Amino acid sequence: MQNKLKILNEIKEKEFENFTNRLWVIKKSSRRGNNTYRALPAAIEGLNSDFNTALKKFFCGSGDVSEPIRNLSKYSALTVDIDEDRALVHSVGGTDFGSIIEKIGQGADNDPTQTIGDFNNAWSLVVEFQEGQNKLYAFSKIKGGWNLKRKKTVKNWVFSEGHFEKIEAENIFSFRDYFDFVAFGNDVFIRDKANYELGLNIREGLEAKRDVLVDALSKHGIITSVDDLKVAIGTNKTLLRRLVAAEETRYYEDQEFIEDMKGVVNKHDWQLNVDKDGKFIIDENNIDLFLKLINDNRFISLIKKQMVDADSVELVEAATTE
Repeated sequence: MQNKLKILNEIKEKEFENFTNRLWVIKKSSRRGNNTYRALPAAIEGLNSDFNTALKKFFCGSGDVSEPIRNLSKYSALTVDIDEDRALVHSVGGTDFGSIIEKIGQGADNDPTQTIGDFNNAWSLVVEFQEGQNKLYAFSKIKGGWNLKRKKTVKNWVFSEGHFEKIEAENIFSFRDYFDFVAFGNDVFIRDKANYELGLNIREGLEAKRDVLVDALSKHGIITSVDDLKVAIGTNKTLLRRLVAAEETRYYEDQEFIEDMKGVVNKHDWQLNVDKDGKFIIDENNIDLFLKLINDNRFISLIKKQMVDADSVELVEAATTE
């Protein structure tokens, strides 16, 4: 992570007002679980400095409004909240963002936006920033996508000098002056995890990994039935996250860990039975407990001496004495 912090600090020291930028409207199509993207360049007037300011705010904060990024953590499926001065780091290649950037890289080969209808059902906005040979791609998710037909029913009014006046604003859009995540090189810096996962189809990736990991648990002789585990997990996002977290820890590959896990289950008389071959019998009633234990996410607190569950843990280094 020290290398990532070095990159972060180098970005924060740049002269953001000197960046050139270009706006891209991203549209997504899905078919049989496969996503394809279009990147439409949109001409902008008067927004360049606003975009540069938003990029600087993303990394450096903006006075009392937002904190600068001071700390980084590796992106994990189980990370819930992000501290105000912390960003998550993930790989561009681990998401659809690589495909979107590749489309943007085609430059003038992409069809530009020409009519207001080109914005209908847009998936997101990406601002491409350039400074010398360096490029950054800042992503802003459009929740639900723009739907111009639906918005025609909305009436706009202003209040001025004691009375309301109707205004025609069918072609007016609201741009957030905040980016959800920014890609630089092979890294993605994330400040809004929910929009990151929503924008880059993390859930679909979780479901794909589900089948791979369930097969791995079966291969290591840990569960009795692949199908029962898949049914118990289904498409539940929380359970999918906990299963995918097992790919990071890989405790299931450690036979000693599995035997210790069985011992703890017996000691506390938890309802997580095994068959005559020592394999766990999984169903919808014990899947949550199984996934917590396979990730070693159940603890005894040091002070209250209470047993607690914690999906996201951070190792504490032992204090050193001189």
